[in-house]
Amino acid sequence: MATRPEMDLSRFPYLQGNYAPVLTESTFDEGEGGLRVEGKIPENLTGAFMRNGPNVAWQPDHYVYPVDGDGMIHAVYFKDGRVHYRNRWVRTRSFQVEEKLQRACWGSHGRPHPVDPEAIAAGGSPNPMKNPANTSVLFHGGKLFALFEAGFPHQLRSDLSTVCEYDYDGLLQAGDGLTAHPKICPRNGDLISNTQTFTAPYFTVQIFDRNGRHKRSIPVHGMHRRAMIHDIQLCGDYIVGLFAPAFPDIEAAMKGGNPFIWEADRPTRIFVVHRDTAEVSWFEAPTFFSWHFCNGFQSGNNLYIDYVWMNSMPVSNELGSGVESQMRNMHRLTLDLKSGVVTNEKVGPTYCEFSRADERRCGLRYRYGFAAAATHAWGESPNHAYNATIAYDMDTGTSALWDFGEGANAGEPVHIPNPDSDREEDGYLMSYVYSPQEGAYLSILSAGDLTRGPLAKVFIPVRVPNGFHASWVNGMTVQ
Repeated sequence: MATRPEMDLSRFPYLQGNYAPVLTESTFDEGEGGLRVEGKIPENLTGAFMRNGPNVAWQPDHYVYPVDGDGMIHAVYFKDGRVHYRNRWVRTRSFQVEEKLQRACWGSHGRPHPVDPEAIAAGGSPNPMKNPANTSVLFHGGKLFALFEAGFPHQLRSDLSTVCEYDYDGLLQAGDGLTAHPKICPRNGDLISNTQTFTAPYFTVQIFDRNGRHKRSIPVHGMHRRAMIHDIQLCGDYIVGLFAPAFPDIEAAMKGGNPFIWEADRPTRIFVVHRDTAEVSWFEAPTFFSWHFCNGFQSGNNLYIDYVWMNSMPVSNELGSGVESQMRNMHRLTLDLKSGVVTNEKVGPTYCEFSRADERRCGLRYRYGFAAAATHAWGESPNHAYNATIAYDMDTGTSALWDFGEGANAGEPVHIPNPDSDREEDGYLMSYVYSPQEGAYLSILSAGDLTRGPLAKVFIPVRVPNGFHASWVNGMTVQ
């Protein structure tokens, strides 16, 4: 890769501190000059912990919320109690064009602009909204993907090199956005996903079998326009989503206005899709917004859905507005399928985000939910981050927390099943942590007892910036 021009990121709060990008792709094995392990790595783990996130490659002209950077995967591979690390950009079509021209060619989601002719001539898309493939990582049907909800997935090899955009054998058409938050059914291996478009019906559930073959499409009628629906949740025989009054407005964004309309006088509507009959039901609740579900399950006539609640959509196109850091808590939504009654209760008061559960219990009754938590006041900081991991006992309503220390940035905690146990609490929680005192490391906590602190820390010689979503790919090693 050619030498990069230096960037001036001083104007952008969400490109400061551990939100700042890393500009080098690195590879490290365990040992002198490489990875250092403190504690003991579980020897029965073979696989890869992979996390995606936005990593700006070229000088941006606008950057508000951390969604615009080019996707970069950070992976730690485990085998026989030893570890290997590498990070690689997802080499999307737009990334390759910008690398060729040595500059950013697309604007931000907060302030898009027309794509110039030179970028289009170099093979770039004229769409002012690029697909940075920067949100999550999925392994399903024998394929590894980097996902971004407003575009096609990008297939990767186990060594993180990029293969190509993937359209599921022609299912995805230009303009389709495939969710970055699909769910895998533990009962039959189906991938429960969805596409969104700017034309009716706006939202369509897409179901793929365990081999990645498309099984069926279920249009969700009843939406008057496309909304910001970031996540969906499997819930027994049903698929649940939130139609909050947050609506993209690309025309306004192209003119410098807010890229989203928040209509606070509208309720949040909840759609429930039966996986087999394709019947769609609608519920209504006082207005709220959410990015992420934790898990959900069905019991009798009730659906129970655990998620991270917010008062409104936390997006603006103004630098340093602070709207992104509004309060968010774990909540439980209960839908009575028979009466239509909706209840919405707070599970705990802790500021949290990036909620996860044992994926072997996705859509099924479960006990423990996990999230990144913020327990320190951020004072005059122009952005926010998370310094802790929290575990919720959904049966008792109690929680336990591990604080990584003053100034630490802790990422999404992913539950890694213990291959020798079916119990949620016998698993592990992995997350990337950056500590001003210790540097960058992968933390491995006991899912059943966070208060023990990390069972192991895998120290990485380079910084791992704050990012988005991670996955455990069981059995995967570097080929």
